[in-house]
Amino acid sequence: MAEEDEQWEAFKRWWKQNGSSVLMGIAIVVLGIAGWQYWEAREASARAEARQGFDSVISTLQSDKETEERLSTMEYALDNLKDSQPDSPYTVFSAMVAASVYMEESRAEDAVEELEWALEQAGGQPLPRVIRLRLARAQLASGEAESAIATLEGLEDAGEFAPLFHELRGDAHHAAGNEDAAREAYQAARESHGEDVNDRLLEIKLSDLAVMEEG
Repeated sequence: MAEEDEQWEAFKRWWKQNGSSVLMGIAIVVLGIAGWQYWEAREASARAEARQGFDSVISTLQSDKETEERLSTMEYALDNLKDSQPDSPYTVFSAMVAASVYMEESRAEDAVEELEWALEQAGGQPLPRVIRLRLARAQLASGEAESAIATLEGLEDAGEFAPLFHELRGDAHHAAGNEDAAREAYQAARESHGEDVNDRLLEIKLSDLAVMEEG
């Protein structure tokens, strides 16, 4: 019995010295778990909200409304999505979809605006590569050849998109009147394709430049 009393007294002394730190450690663990669960729930809610916004943009475009009404509704849904979930991939995809619609409607300048926003928000490769290529096409379509060149030059590694990148760079230089740079870019596109690929349109562009030189 005396031994048990001694053990109890020893435990009380230890608790007096260390009890507060133990309780603090337990509290930190409990709060950490609760915080993680809250973060997970919040992230899930944010993803669901972003997905709903993306679905809203897509469903709007698939509706039977008149073109202007569809575009207006799409823009409203996209603006709300940008305000509430600007960092979500769904929002970036929605902006890219909107840009494609604008290009189909011959509104290249609006497409440029959406793609510039998407590029700022995009995460890792290869998504920024795709956005840059689309942005350069939109800039070229809106008569901004120099801006298209700058956009393409901002891409350090085109990866699997190298043939498209070089050919579009050639188109931009050609539109800007830089024929030597255009030829160099087209030749780089040809080399990127490899020996087993024969891009007839690319060859026509190179032939046209040769004819221009002879003329």
